[in-house]
Amino acid sequence: MANPQVLIIGAGISGLSTAWWLARQGIAVEVWEADGRPGGKIRSTHEAGYLTERAAGLLVNFRPEIDRLVDQCGLAGSKRTRPEDLNRYVVHRGRLTAVPMQIAGLIHSPLWSWQAKLRLLAEGFIPRGEQPDESASRFITRRLGREVLETAFDPFIAGTLASDPALAEARSVLPRLTALEQRYGSITLGVLINSLLKRKKRRTNSADTFSFQGGMSELTDRLSRAPGVSIRYHTRVTGIEPAGRGWRVTARSGMGSGRATHTRQVSQLVITIPADSASMLLSDLDRPLSGLLSQIHYAPVSIVHLGMDERQVGHPLDGTGFLVPGKEKLGFNGNLWMSRLFPGRAPEGKTLLTSYLGGARQADSIGWSDERIVSLLLGQLSPLIDLQGEADYIRVDRHPRGLPLYHGQHQARVEAIRARLSNHPGLHLTANYLDGVSVRDRIFQGSRTARAILESLPRATLQQAIQTTHALTA
Repeated sequence: MANPQVLIIGAGISGLSTAWWLARQGIAVEVWEADGRPGGKIRSTHEAGYLTERAAGLLVNFRPEIDRLVDQCGLAGSKRTRPEDLNRYVVHRGRLTAVPMQIAGLIHSPLWSWQAKLRLLAEGFIPRGEQPDESASRFITRRLGREVLETAFDPFIAGTLASDPALAEARSVLPRLTALEQRYGSITLGVLINSLLKRKKRRTNSADTFSFQGGMSELTDRLSRAPGVSIRYHTRVTGIEPAGRGWRVTARSGMGSGRATHTRQVSQLVITIPADSASMLLSDLDRPLSGLLSQIHYAPVSIVHLGMDERQVGHPLDGTGFLVPGKEKLGFNGNLWMSRLFPGRAPEGKTLLTSYLGGARQADSIGWSDERIVSLLLGQLSPLIDLQGEADYIRVDRHPRGLPLYHGQHQARVEAIRARLSNHPGLHLTANYLDGVSVRDRIFQGSRTARAILESLPRATLQQAIQTTHALTA
């Protein structure tokens, strides 16, 4: 690829989505990836008739930008949406209990005492908080009460974000709820007003949960093959330095004796690799920025897939799965019933159960043997879903740097990182340690990064890019 205008370091979902949005506008993009495949941690595995996910197994979306990307990259026909009638469970006093999704169900739910329910009803009278770096546990306890924290939000934060609610910053891990409080003075009032506004505007981009027929790798594979995007694999960046009005980037590529050094000079550079790796790359360029990135830590996560005969499971599996509150003292954070969520995840007559271990709550489990993990899961799943016998399919995927922790004064750290970046025109950071860890967040942030790059390019460059796009699509 000759003279790319943008170089992206890392072919994970952040890098691929940024590249895709730019390429749609005719901007030449090159991506350098240290691994031999795209997608980062996202990887779908077809094995013994089972389809498993090494990382993200689905996409929960409410943003029109994601709908547009799925449609325009040709994946609409492969989209598989979660059934709407599935329950959502949480472990409560050693049993699975459905989480009510409507206010009427909340009143009759056994999850909370009458004192807790009355406390919930009083939420609208709680004064607005004034502490910007308030922890998630303190925020939820202050607004909704201790029981709601322990039963609902603790398992959500620990299970889906791998964070410790007592250490995680509320406005970083619960941005929509904290924004409602700041805008309306109440979560309840904010939800009601937003619901009325959405109904009045008749929005069509309602939230849905989906994957793809061939798994989440279909998304990253399709993005990696987008016209205008060139990816150089097995290429590890070794140096970054300013060069005129742009950046000179050096890397070593290839494997074994076939390694070679490559240098590229571009006006726009996007770094999407983990914070600690980005910190090392930027240490000579900007030590304060490097230091801020080094303060972001990661929690290890293990994902365990168990396949077995449907007759071995006594529970009807009439839900998406369940999350585990910390007070239940189990050795894992949650379990998804993947073959119930999406078709084609298990052979006929089989079921696929996917469990999540680790995070800030159980960091040491990353070092457990497969045998110990499987034995623990079979023993603890048995009373919850009436599980009998052994699994006929086992797969364990480990991520020592699973998810970034939004602990402490995370937003202040992010603001300081962006302040340092303002000193380096043409240098961009976009990754899951900024603005959300989900696939939805990463695609949306990729679109924002692409927009910032487009706005910074000279008008002549944009006009030429538009002409190129028109020629390619004519």
